[in-house]
Amino acid sequence: MVFRKFVIAMLAVSIVFSLSIFPGCGKKEENNQSAIGPEYVTAYEAIQFCKPKASKWERHNWVVYITEEDPEGLTKEGKARIWVAYFFTPEFEEDNMLMVQYNRGNVWPQTPADCKGGERGRKTYSENEPRNFRVDSPEAYQIAMREGGSEYLKSHPDAKVHAILRCKADYDAVSEEMPAPKYEWIWDIYYRVPLSLEIFHVYIDGMTGDYITKETNQPPGQ
Repeated sequence: MVFRKFVIAMLAVSIVFSLSIFPGCGKKEENNQSAIGPEYVTAYEAIQFCKPKASKWERHNWVVYITEEDPEGLTKEGKARIWVAYFFTPEFEEDNMLMVQYNRGNVWPQTPADCKGGERGRKTYSENEPRNFRVDSPEAYQIAMREGGSEYLKSHPDAKVHAILRCKADYDAVSEEMPAPKYEWIWDIYYRVPLSLEIFHVYIDGMTGDYITKETNQPPGQ
């Protein structure tokens, strides 16, 4: 009887040990999960995934610029696999901007760097914290398609659709002209055939969704 109890006890220990060393058995640790989000996300969703990294860097920060960097561009739903968000903090005189990349469900912060425009840029960003934008990438994509994007794709079927969202301070920090100073956020939904220098831009108000203007940048000499 004593030997039988000993054998049962050893079998129990063996099972527990097996569960602890073989993958897929027992409790799965969260640290084994490489991705924290879905593969395709909107601009707003990407920022939400990136925010914890920015807050760990410096609690007082805000987004000033976000760009889509997926080689395939935006989907018809206005989503992409790769977004890069730029967070600014007024707390540091140097290294006051952090770039955080959302890439296919993973989030990677980069080494902090100085903001655009040097000291003038830092003052501009510090004094002009933007309100949260209200128009996400799916809506911006649909507006751009209505305002010339759809026609452009018909004549350029290989073109990819890309997106950049900038706040007013991001323009002012480098003295770049805006369509009008009243805009707080501007979407630039642009269409480009890979390896081509021609780019078709559609600009949209990031707060209201109003169409602003459009333009085509031609290759040099054309």
